[in-house]
Amino acid sequence: MGLIDAAVSDAINAVLAWAEANKGNNLPALAASAAALVVAAVFWTWFSSASATTDATAPPMVKYSIPFLGNTIEYGIDPVKFMIKCQKIYGDTYTFLMLGRKMTVCLGADGNNFMFNVKIKDASAEGAYETLTVPVFGSEVVYDVPNPIFMEQKKFVKDSLSTAAFKAYVPIISGEVKGYLSSLFANVKGEQEIEIETFEAMSELTIRTASHCLMGKEIRDGFNTGKVTKLYHDLDAGFAPINVFFRWLPLPSYFARDNANREMTNFFKSIIKKRRANNTETLDVLNGLMKAEYKDGSRPSDDAISHLMIALLLGGQHTSSTTSSWMLFELARRPEVIADLLKEQSMVLTGKPDTPAHLLPELTLESLKQLTLMDCVMKETLRLHAPIHTIMRLVENDVRHKDFVIPKGHFICAAPQVSHLNETRFPKAERFDPVRHVGSDEGSGEWTINGVDIAQKSAKSLFLPFGAGRHRCIGEQFAFIQNKTIIALFIREFSHRLSVDAKTGKEVFPVPDYTSLIAVPKAPRNLMVKRRSVVA
Repeated sequence: MGLIDAAVSDAINAVLAWAEANKGNNLPALAASAAALVVAAVFWTWFSSASATTDATAPPMVKYSIPFLGNTIEYGIDPVKFMIKCQKIYGDTYTFLMLGRKMTVCLGADGNNFMFNVKIKDASAEGAYETLTVPVFGSEVVYDVPNPIFMEQKKFVKDSLSTAAFKAYVPIISGEVKGYLSSLFANVKGEQEIEIETFEAMSELTIRTASHCLMGKEIRDGFNTGKVTKLYHDLDAGFAPINVFFRWLPLPSYFARDNANREMTNFFKSIIKKRRANNTETLDVLNGLMKAEYKDGSRPSDDAISHLMIALLLGGQHTSSTTSSWMLFELARRPEVIADLLKEQSMVLTGKPDTPAHLLPELTLESLKQLTLMDCVMKETLRLHAPIHTIMRLVENDVRHKDFVIPKGHFICAAPQVSHLNETRFPKAERFDPVRHVGSDEGSGEWTINGVDIAQKSAKSLFLPFGAGRHRCIGEQFAFIQNKTIIALFIREFSHRLSVDAKTGKEVFPVPDYTSLIAVPKAPRNLMVKRRSVVA
Protein backbone atom coordinates (compact mmCIF):
# COMPACT_ATOMS: atom_id res chain seq x y z
CA MET A 1 0.00 0.00 0.00
CA GLY A 2 3.03 2.31 0.23
CA LEU A 3 2.64 4.01 -3.18
CA ILE A 4 -1.08 4.50 -2.62
CA ASP A 5 -0.61 6.01 0.82
CA ALA A 6 2.00 8.39 -0.58
CA ALA A 7 -0.28 9.39 -3.44
CA VAL A 8 -3.16 10.13 -1.06
CA SER A 9 -0.88 12.13 1.23
CA ASP A 10 0.44 14.17 -1.71
CA ALA A 11 -3.10 14.77 -2.98
CA ILE A 12 -4.31 16.00 0.39
CA ASN A 13 -1.29 18.26 0.82
CA ALA A 14 -1.89 19.76 -2.61
CA VAL A 15 -5.53 20.43 -1.76
CA LEU A 16 -4.61 22.09 1.52
CA ALA A 17 -1.87 24.22 -0.05
CA TRP A 18 -4.42 25.44 -2.58
CA ALA A 19 -6.96 26.06 0.20
CA GLU A 20 -4.49 28.12 2.24
CA ALA A 21 -3.53 30.20 -0.79
CA ASN A 22 -7.21 30.97 -1.40
CA LYS A 23 -8.39 31.29 2.19
CA GLY A 24 -9.62 34.83 1.58
CA ASN A 25 -12.21 33.56 -0.89
CA ASN A 26 -15.66 32.07 -0.34
CA LEU A 27 -15.33 29.83 2.73
CA PRO A 28 -18.25 27.41 2.16
CA ALA A 29 -17.20 26.69 -1.41
CA LEU A 30 -13.58 26.36 -0.35
CA ALA A 31 -14.39 23.93 2.46
CA ALA A 32 -16.72 21.84 0.31
CA SER A 33 -14.18 21.55 -2.49
CA ALA A 34 -11.34 20.61 -0.17
CA ALA A 35 -13.47 18.07 1.71
CA ALA A 36 -14.68 16.46 -1.52
CA LEU A 37 -11.15 15.99 -2.82
CA VAL A 38 -9.90 14.57 0.45
CA VAL A 39 -12.81 12.15 0.79
CA ALA A 40 -12.40 11.05 -2.82
CA ALA A 41 -8.71 10.38 -2.27
CA VAL A 42 -9.33 8.32 0.87
CA PHE A 43 -12.06 6.26 -0.76
CA TRP A 44 -9.83 5.67 -3.77
CA THR A 45 -7.22 4.10 -1.50
CA TRP A 46 -9.83 2.03 0.28
CA PHE A 47 -10.92 0.25 -2.89
CA SER A 48 -7.53 0.14 -4.57
CA SER A 49 -6.00 -3.29 -5.12
CA ALA A 50 -2.39 -2.22 -5.53
CA SER A 51 0.11 -4.30 -3.56
CA ALA A 52 2.93 -3.15 -1.29
CA THR A 53 6.60 -3.62 -2.03
CA THR A 54 9.03 -4.95 0.56
CA ASP A 55 12.56 -3.65 1.12
CA ALA A 56 14.75 -6.04 3.07
CA THR A 57 16.83 -3.16 4.47
CA ALA A 58 13.83 -1.18 5.74
CA PRO A 59 12.61 -1.50 9.34
CA PRO A 60 9.74 -3.96 9.86
CA MET A 61 6.29 -2.54 9.15
CA VAL A 62 3.56 -2.72 11.77
CA LYS A 63 0.48 -4.43 10.32
CA TYR A 64 -2.58 -2.34 9.47
CA SER A 65 -5.86 -2.85 7.64
CA ILE A 66 -6.98 0.52 6.32
CA PRO A 67 -4.75 2.40 3.83
CA PHE A 68 -3.79 5.96 4.69
CA LEU A 69 -5.32 5.67 8.19
CA GLY A 70 -3.01 2.79 9.09
CA ASN A 71 -2.29 2.61 12.85
CA THR A 72 -3.50 6.15 13.57
CA ILE A 73 -6.37 5.20 15.89
CA GLU A 74 -4.44 2.78 18.11
CA TYR A 75 -1.50 5.17 18.35
CA GLY A 76 -3.79 8.12 19.08
CA ILE A 77 -5.59 6.37 21.94
CA ASP A 78 -2.40 5.54 23.85
CA PRO A 79 0.88 6.11 21.97
CA VAL A 80 3.05 4.80 24.80
CA LYS A 81 1.11 1.56 25.13
CA PHE A 82 1.09 1.16 21.34
CA MET A 83 4.85 1.68 20.99
CA ILE A 84 5.69 -0.69 23.86
CA LYS A 85 3.46 -3.36 22.32
CA CYS A 86 5.15 -2.94 18.94
CA GLN A 87 8.59 -2.99 20.59
CA LYS A 88 7.84 -6.45 22.02
CA ILE A 89 6.85 -7.69 18.56
CA TYR A 90 9.28 -5.93 16.22
CA GLY A 91 12.18 -4.82 18.40
CA ASP A 92 13.55 -1.32 19.03
CA THR A 93 13.17 -0.16 15.42
CA TYR A 94 9.97 -0.43 13.40
CA THR A 95 7.67 1.62 11.15
CA PHE A 96 3.96 2.31 11.49
CA LEU A 97 1.55 4.24 9.26
CA MET A 98 -0.22 7.38 10.48
CA LEU A 99 -2.36 9.45 8.12
CA GLY A 100 -0.32 8.36 5.12
CA ARG A 101 3.03 9.07 6.82
CA LYS A 102 5.58 6.37 7.53
CA MET A 103 6.67 6.80 11.16
CA THR A 104 9.88 4.90 12.02
CA VAL A 105 10.28 4.51 15.77
CA CYS A 106 13.80 4.24 17.21
CA LEU A 107 13.77 3.12 20.83
CA GLY A 108 16.32 2.43 23.53
CA ALA A 109 19.52 4.30 24.36
CA ASP A 110 20.83 3.71 20.83
CA GLY A 111 17.59 5.05 19.37
CA ASN A 112 17.79 8.19 21.52
CA ASN A 113 21.41 8.75 20.53
CA PHE A 114 20.54 8.33 16.85
CA MET A 115 17.55 10.66 17.10
CA PHE A 116 19.35 13.52 18.84
CA ASN A 117 22.59 13.25 16.88
CA VAL A 118 21.47 12.38 13.36
CA LYS A 119 23.00 14.81 10.85
CA ILE A 120 20.76 17.73 9.97
CA LYS A 121 21.16 17.03 6.25
CA ASP A 122 19.72 13.55 6.81
CA ALA A 123 16.84 14.29 9.20
CA SER A 124 15.39 17.64 10.24
CA ALA A 125 13.16 18.88 13.00
CA GLU A 126 12.14 21.67 10.63
CA GLY A 127 10.59 19.21 8.23
CA ALA A 128 8.67 17.52 11.02
CA TYR A 129 7.33 20.57 12.84
CA GLU A 130 7.22 23.43 10.34
CA THR A 131 3.52 23.01 9.58
CA LEU A 132 2.74 23.12 13.30
CA THR A 133 5.02 25.86 14.59
CA VAL A 134 5.40 28.48 11.84
CA PRO A 135 1.72 29.53 11.80
CA VAL A 136 1.72 29.77 15.62
CA PHE A 137 5.13 31.34 16.26
CA GLY A 138 5.41 33.34 13.06
CA SER A 139 8.06 33.86 10.39
CA GLU A 140 11.84 34.42 10.68
CA VAL A 141 12.24 32.20 13.74
CA VAL A 142 12.63 28.59 14.92
CA TYR A 143 11.71 26.21 12.09
CA ASP A 144 11.07 28.97 9.54
CA VAL A 145 14.82 29.68 9.29
CA PRO A 146 17.88 27.54 8.43
CA ASN A 147 19.13 25.50 11.37
CA PRO A 148 22.31 27.59 11.93
CA ILE A 149 20.14 30.70 12.36
CA PHE A 150 17.84 28.86 14.76
CA MET A 151 20.88 27.75 16.79
CA GLU A 152 21.95 31.40 17.05
CA GLN A 153 18.45 32.35 18.19
CA LYS A 154 18.56 29.67 20.87
CA LYS A 155 21.88 31.09 22.04
CA PHE A 156 20.35 34.57 22.25
CA VAL A 157 17.75 33.23 24.66
CA LYS A 158 20.19 31.08 26.62
CA ASP A 159 22.59 34.02 27.05
CA SER A 160 19.72 36.12 28.43
CA LEU A 161 19.05 33.49 31.10
CA SER A 162 22.01 34.59 33.21
CA THR A 163 22.66 33.90 36.88
CA ALA A 164 21.76 37.53 37.64
CA ALA A 165 18.46 37.04 35.82
CA PHE A 166 17.67 33.82 37.69
CA LYS A 167 18.39 35.54 41.02
CA ALA A 168 15.88 38.22 40.09
CA TYR A 169 13.32 35.68 38.90
CA VAL A 170 12.99 33.73 42.17
CA PRO A 171 11.29 36.56 44.16
CA ILE A 172 9.13 37.36 41.12
CA ILE A 173 7.94 33.75 40.88
CA SER A 174 7.41 33.63 44.65
CA GLY A 175 5.28 36.76 44.56
CA GLU A 176 3.17 35.47 41.69
CA VAL A 177 2.64 32.10 43.40
CA LYS A 178 1.63 33.63 46.73
CA GLY A 179 -0.66 36.13 45.06
CA TYR A 180 -2.47 33.54 42.96
CA LEU A 181 -2.85 30.97 45.72
CA SER A 182 -4.15 33.64 48.07
CA SER A 183 -6.76 34.57 45.47
CA LEU A 184 -7.98 30.97 45.35
CA PHE A 185 -8.56 31.06 49.10
CA ALA A 186 -9.78 34.66 49.34
CA ASN A 187 -13.26 33.62 50.53
CA VAL A 188 -12.28 30.41 52.31
CA LYS A 189 -12.38 30.37 56.11
CA GLY A 190 -9.75 28.72 58.28
CA GLU A 191 -8.86 25.19 57.30
CA GLN A 192 -11.88 24.67 55.07
CA GLU A 193 -11.07 22.29 52.21
CA ILE A 194 -11.73 23.28 48.60
CA GLU A 195 -11.49 21.40 45.32
CA ILE A 196 -9.23 22.88 42.63
CA GLU A 197 -8.90 22.04 38.95
CA THR A 198 -5.19 21.34 39.18
CA PHE A 199 -4.05 21.69 35.58
CA GLU A 200 -5.97 24.94 35.09
CA ALA A 201 -4.45 26.33 38.29
CA MET A 202 -0.91 25.31 37.31
CA SER A 203 -1.44 26.67 33.78
CA GLU A 204 -2.43 30.03 35.22
CA LEU A 205 0.61 30.06 37.51
CA THR A 206 2.92 29.11 34.66
CA ILE A 207 1.63 31.88 32.41
CA ARG A 208 1.91 34.48 35.17
CA THR A 209 5.41 33.51 36.25
CA ALA A 210 6.89 32.92 32.79
CA SER A 211 5.45 36.09 31.25
CA HIS A 212 6.60 38.22 34.20
CA CYS A 213 10.13 36.78 34.36
CA LEU A 214 10.99 36.18 30.73
CA MET A 215 9.04 38.94 29.01
CA GLY A 216 8.63 41.73 31.50
CA LYS A 217 5.93 43.43 33.51
CA GLU A 218 4.30 44.97 30.43
CA ILE A 219 3.49 41.55 29.00
CA ARG A 220 2.54 40.16 32.41
CA ASP A 221 0.11 43.03 32.96
CA GLY A 222 -1.39 42.31 29.56
CA PHE A 223 -2.63 38.97 30.89
CA ASN A 224 -4.76 40.86 33.39
CA THR A 225 -6.88 41.94 30.44
CA GLY A 226 -9.20 39.60 28.61
CA LYS A 227 -7.78 40.57 25.23
CA VAL A 228 -4.26 39.17 25.63
CA THR A 229 -5.55 36.06 27.37
CA LYS A 230 -7.92 35.43 24.46
CA LEU A 231 -5.11 35.86 21.92
CA TYR A 232 -2.93 33.47 23.90
CA HIS A 233 -5.60 30.78 23.93
CA ASP A 234 -6.29 31.21 20.19
CA LEU A 235 -2.58 30.69 19.51
CA ASP A 236 -2.41 27.79 21.92
CA ALA A 237 -5.26 26.08 20.05
CA GLY A 238 -2.91 25.97 17.06
CA PHE A 239 -0.97 23.20 18.79
CA ALA A 240 -3.65 20.60 18.05
CA PRO A 241 -2.03 17.27 17.01
CA ILE A 242 -3.67 17.37 13.57
CA ASN A 243 -1.61 20.47 12.78
CA VAL A 244 1.58 18.43 12.69
CA PHE A 245 0.25 17.20 9.35
CA PHE A 246 -1.93 20.04 8.11
CA ARG A 247 -0.64 23.62 8.15
CA TRP A 248 -4.01 25.13 7.37
CA LEU A 249 -7.63 24.02 7.12
CA PRO A 250 -10.69 26.15 6.33
CA LEU A 251 -11.90 26.08 9.94
CA PRO A 252 -12.61 28.88 12.46
CA SER A 253 -9.75 27.85 14.76
CA TYR A 254 -7.21 28.41 11.96
CA PHE A 255 -8.53 31.89 11.18
CA ALA A 256 -8.46 32.70 14.91
CA ARG A 257 -4.88 31.39 15.21
CA ASP A 258 -3.65 33.51 12.32
CA ASN A 259 -5.39 36.62 13.62
CA ALA A 260 -3.98 36.05 17.12
CA ASN A 261 -0.46 35.81 15.73
CA ARG A 262 -0.85 39.14 13.94
CA GLU A 263 -2.26 40.89 17.02
CA MET A 264 0.28 39.40 19.45
CA THR A 265 3.09 40.39 17.09
CA ASN A 266 1.83 43.97 17.05
CA PHE A 267 1.48 43.91 20.84
CA PHE A 268 5.11 42.88 21.31
CA LYS A 269 6.31 45.36 18.70
CA SER A 270 4.56 48.20 20.52
CA ILE A 271 6.40 47.25 23.73
CA ILE A 272 9.72 47.08 21.88
CA LYS A 273 9.09 50.55 20.48
CA LYS A 274 8.30 51.98 23.93
CA ARG A 275 11.38 50.37 25.50
CA ARG A 276 13.64 51.83 22.83
CA ALA A 277 12.11 55.27 23.24
CA ASN A 278 12.57 55.15 27.02
CA ASN A 279 15.95 53.37 26.97
CA THR A 280 14.49 50.75 29.31
CA GLU A 281 16.96 48.19 30.73
CA THR A 282 15.69 44.95 32.29
CA LEU A 283 16.90 41.41 33.01
CA ASP A 284 14.22 39.68 30.91
CA VAL A 285 14.73 37.81 27.65
CA LEU A 286 13.01 40.51 25.60
CA ASN A 287 15.76 42.92 26.62
CA GLY A 288 18.39 40.39 25.56
CA LEU A 289 16.78 39.84 22.17
CA MET A 290 16.61 43.58 21.52
CA LYS A 291 20.41 43.68 21.91
CA ALA A 292 21.14 40.44 20.04
CA GLU A 293 23.34 40.31 16.97
CA TYR A 294 23.89 37.46 14.51
CA LYS A 295 27.38 36.34 13.58
CA ASP A 296 27.15 38.25 10.27
CA GLY A 297 26.53 41.51 12.14
CA SER A 298 22.81 41.76 11.39
CA ARG A 299 20.16 42.00 14.07
CA PRO A 300 16.81 40.23 14.42
CA SER A 301 13.94 42.29 13.06
CA ASP A 302 11.20 43.46 15.42
CA ASP A 303 8.94 40.85 13.84
CA ALA A 304 11.51 38.15 14.58
CA ILE A 305 11.92 39.34 18.19
CA SER A 306 8.14 39.34 18.64
CA HIS A 307 7.83 35.88 17.15
CA LEU A 308 10.61 34.53 19.37
CA MET A 309 8.71 35.89 22.37
CA ILE A 310 5.57 34.08 21.22
CA ALA A 311 7.61 30.89 20.80
CA LEU A 312 9.18 31.32 24.23
CA LEU A 313 5.81 31.71 25.94
CA LEU A 314 3.98 28.94 24.13
CA GLY A 315 6.91 26.53 23.80
CA GLY A 316 7.35 25.98 27.53
CA GLN A 317 3.95 26.78 29.00
CA HIS A 318 2.33 23.37 28.61
CA THR A 319 5.39 21.36 29.57
CA SER A 320 5.88 23.30 32.81
CA SER A 321 2.21 23.36 33.83
CA THR A 322 1.96 19.66 33.02
CA THR A 323 5.02 18.86 35.13
CA SER A 324 3.90 20.87 38.16
CA SER A 325 0.45 19.27 37.95
CA TRP A 326 1.86 15.73 37.88
CA MET A 327 4.23 16.61 40.74
CA LEU A 328 1.25 17.56 42.92
CA PHE A 329 -0.69 14.46 41.95
CA GLU A 330 2.23 12.14 42.72
CA LEU A 331 2.96 13.89 46.01
CA ALA A 332 -0.71 13.55 47.02
CA ARG A 333 -0.13 9.79 47.15
CA ARG A 334 3.14 10.13 49.10
CA PRO A 335 2.60 12.37 52.16
CA GLU A 336 5.85 11.08 53.66
CA VAL A 337 7.74 12.60 50.72
CA ILE A 338 6.02 15.94 51.38
CA ALA A 339 7.20 15.72 54.99
CA ASP A 340 10.76 15.11 53.80
CA LEU A 341 10.52 18.05 51.37
CA LEU A 342 9.41 20.39 54.16
CA LYS A 343 12.22 19.09 56.37
CA GLU A 344 14.69 19.76 53.55
CA GLN A 345 13.44 23.35 53.22
CA SER A 346 13.77 23.81 56.96
CA MET A 347 17.36 22.48 57.03
CA VAL A 348 18.48 24.53 54.02
CA LEU A 349 16.83 27.77 55.12
CA THR A 350 17.19 27.67 58.92
CA GLY A 351 19.70 24.93 59.72
CA LYS A 352 17.04 23.12 61.77
CA PRO A 353 14.83 20.20 60.68
CA ASP A 354 11.59 21.32 62.32
CA THR A 355 11.01 25.01 61.62
CA PRO A 356 7.25 25.46 61.08
CA ALA A 357 6.42 25.92 57.41
CA HIS A 358 4.84 29.35 57.95
CA LEU A 359 8.06 30.60 59.55
CA LEU A 360 10.41 29.56 56.76
CA PRO A 361 12.36 32.42 55.12
CA GLU A 362 11.92 33.47 51.50
CA LEU A 363 13.44 31.28 48.82
CA THR A 364 16.51 32.44 46.88
CA LEU A 365 18.32 31.03 43.88
CA GLU A 366 21.06 29.71 46.17
CA SER A 367 18.62 27.98 48.52
CA LEU A 368 16.63 26.51 45.62
CA LYS A 369 19.76 24.85 44.28
CA GLN A 370 20.25 23.15 47.64
CA LEU A 371 16.78 21.57 47.55
CA THR A 372 18.13 18.35 46.07
CA LEU A 373 15.20 16.14 47.09
CA MET A 374 12.91 18.53 45.24
CA ASP A 375 15.18 18.04 42.21
CA CYS A 376 14.65 14.29 42.56
CA VAL A 377 10.88 14.71 42.81
CA MET A 378 10.85 16.72 39.60
CA LYS A 379 13.11 14.25 37.78
CA GLU A 380 10.98 11.30 38.86
CA THR A 381 7.85 13.12 37.77
CA LEU A 382 9.41 13.76 34.36
CA ARG A 383 10.39 10.11 34.14
CA LEU A 384 6.87 8.84 34.80
CA HIS A 385 5.10 11.66 32.98
CA ALA A 386 7.25 12.85 30.09
CA PRO A 387 5.36 15.87 28.72
CA ILE A 388 6.25 15.07 25.09
CA HIS A 389 5.51 11.44 24.31
CA THR A 390 6.82 11.45 20.72
CA ILE A 391 9.68 13.48 19.19
CA MET A 392 9.91 13.54 15.41
CA ARG A 393 12.30 14.33 12.56
CA LEU A 394 11.64 14.23 8.81
CA VAL A 395 14.12 12.05 6.91
CA GLU A 396 15.65 14.20 4.14
CA ASN A 397 18.01 11.51 2.78
CA ASP A 398 18.10 7.75 3.21
CA VAL A 399 19.79 7.22 6.57
CA ARG A 400 21.15 4.10 8.29
CA HIS A 401 20.29 3.12 11.85
CA LYS A 402 21.71 -0.18 13.09
CA ASP A 403 20.98 -2.75 10.36
CA PHE A 404 18.23 -0.73 8.72
CA VAL A 405 18.06 1.95 6.06
CA ILE A 406 15.29 4.43 6.80
CA PRO A 407 14.07 5.90 3.49
CA LYS A 408 13.75 9.55 2.62
CA GLY A 409 10.26 10.80 3.40
CA HIS A 410 9.82 8.75 6.55
CA PHE A 411 9.54 10.42 9.94
CA ILE A 412 11.84 9.08 12.64
CA CYS A 413 10.44 9.10 16.16
CA ALA A 414 11.87 8.86 19.66
CA ALA A 415 9.65 8.05 22.63
CA PRO A 416 11.03 9.29 25.96
CA GLN A 417 8.25 7.71 28.01
CA VAL A 418 9.01 4.25 26.60
CA SER A 419 12.67 4.62 27.60
CA HIS A 420 11.67 5.85 31.04
CA LEU A 421 9.73 2.64 31.73
CA ASN A 422 12.68 0.35 31.03
CA GLU A 423 12.71 -2.10 33.95
CA THR A 424 16.43 -2.82 33.67
CA ARG A 425 17.40 0.83 33.99
CA PHE A 426 14.56 1.74 36.38
CA PRO A 427 13.58 -1.21 38.63
CA LYS A 428 9.87 -1.13 39.53
CA ALA A 429 9.55 1.44 36.79
CA GLU A 430 5.85 2.15 37.39
CA ARG A 431 6.52 3.24 40.98
CA PHE A 432 7.05 6.88 41.91
CA ASP A 433 10.40 6.76 43.73
CA PRO A 434 12.29 10.08 43.84
CA VAL A 435 15.14 8.53 45.85
CA ARG A 436 16.29 6.63 42.75
CA HIS A 437 17.75 9.92 41.46
CA VAL A 438 19.75 10.81 44.58
CA GLY A 439 23.38 11.52 43.67
CA SER A 440 22.69 11.40 39.93
CA ASP A 441 23.44 14.27 37.53
CA GLU A 442 21.32 12.62 34.84
CA GLY A 443 18.45 14.87 33.84
CA SER A 444 19.96 17.79 35.77
CA GLY A 445 18.80 21.36 35.33
CA GLU A 446 22.42 22.53 35.13
CA TRP A 447 24.15 23.06 31.79
CA THR A 448 27.61 22.73 33.32
CA ILE A 449 28.60 19.96 35.74
CA ASN A 450 32.12 19.80 37.15
CA GLY A 451 33.18 22.38 34.58
CA VAL A 452 31.95 20.29 31.64
CA ASP A 453 29.39 21.66 29.18
CA ILE A 454 26.85 18.84 29.20
CA ALA A 455 24.87 20.38 26.34
CA GLN A 456 27.19 18.38 24.10
CA LYS A 457 27.13 15.14 26.10
CA SER A 458 26.13 11.85 24.50
CA ALA A 459 22.44 11.22 24.06
CA LYS A 460 22.99 7.48 24.51
CA SER A 461 20.81 7.36 27.60
CA LEU A 462 17.41 6.10 28.67
CA PHE A 463 16.69 9.30 30.63
CA LEU A 464 16.80 12.53 28.65
CA PRO A 465 13.86 14.58 30.00
CA PHE A 466 15.08 17.75 28.26
CA GLY A 467 16.74 16.22 25.21
CA ALA A 468 20.46 16.33 24.45
CA GLY A 469 23.09 17.92 22.24
CA ARG A 470 22.06 20.76 19.95
CA HIS A 471 18.40 19.85 20.52
CA ARG A 472 18.56 20.20 24.30
CA CYS A 473 15.85 22.42 25.76
CA ILE A 474 17.18 25.91 26.49
CA GLY A 475 14.45 26.46 29.08
CA GLU A 476 15.58 23.55 31.24
CA GLN A 477 17.17 25.52 34.06
CA PHE A 478 14.28 27.99 34.18
CA ALA A 479 11.84 25.07 34.31
CA PHE A 480 13.60 23.68 37.40
CA ILE A 481 13.58 27.07 39.12
CA GLN A 482 9.96 27.75 38.19
CA ASN A 483 8.54 24.35 39.17
CA LYS A 484 10.63 23.95 42.32
CA THR A 485 9.51 27.37 43.56
CA ILE A 486 5.84 26.70 42.80
CA ILE A 487 5.79 23.31 44.55
CA ALA A 488 7.97 24.41 47.49
CA LEU A 489 5.64 27.31 48.29
CA PHE A 490 2.49 25.28 47.67
CA ILE A 491 3.38 22.54 50.18
CA ARG A 492 4.42 25.17 52.75
CA GLU A 493 1.01 26.79 52.76
CA PHE A 494 -1.32 23.92 51.93
CA SER A 495 -1.93 20.24 52.43
CA HIS A 496 -3.59 18.34 49.63
CA ARG A 497 -5.02 14.96 48.73
CA LEU A 498 -6.59 13.25 45.76
CA SER A 499 -10.27 13.84 45.15
CA VAL A 500 -12.68 10.94 45.63
CA ASP A 501 -15.17 9.69 43.04
CA ALA A 502 -18.64 10.10 44.55
CA LYS A 503 -19.95 6.96 42.83
CA THR A 504 -17.11 4.53 43.49
CA GLY A 505 -15.64 5.99 46.65
CA LYS A 506 -12.16 5.58 45.14
CA GLU A 507 -9.42 8.19 44.87
CA VAL A 508 -9.07 9.71 41.41
CA PHE A 509 -5.57 9.79 39.96
CA PRO A 510 -5.76 11.14 36.40
CA VAL A 511 -4.49 9.33 33.33
CA PRO A 512 -2.55 11.08 30.54
CA ASP A 513 -4.60 12.84 27.88
CA TYR A 514 -3.04 11.82 24.58
CA THR A 515 -5.43 13.87 22.46
CA SER A 516 -2.96 16.74 23.02
CA LEU A 517 0.62 16.99 21.79
CA ILE A 518 1.56 17.31 25.46
CA ALA A 519 0.56 14.47 27.81
CA VAL A 520 -1.45 16.63 30.21
CA PRO A 521 -3.51 15.07 33.01
CA LYS A 522 -6.91 14.07 31.67
CA ALA A 523 -10.01 15.44 33.39
CA PRO A 524 -11.20 14.93 36.05
CA ARG A 525 -7.92 16.23 37.49
CA ASN A 526 -8.92 17.79 40.79
CA LEU A 527 -7.19 17.97 44.16
CA MET A 528 -8.66 18.64 47.58
CA VAL A 529 -6.67 21.46 49.18
CA LYS A 530 -6.73 23.24 52.52
CA ARG A 531 -4.52 25.65 54.43
CA ARG A 532 -2.04 24.13 56.81
CA SER A 533 -2.75 24.67 60.47
CA VAL A 534 -0.51 27.27 62.10
CA VAL A 535 1.05 26.18 65.37
CA ALA A 536 1.58 29.10 67.73
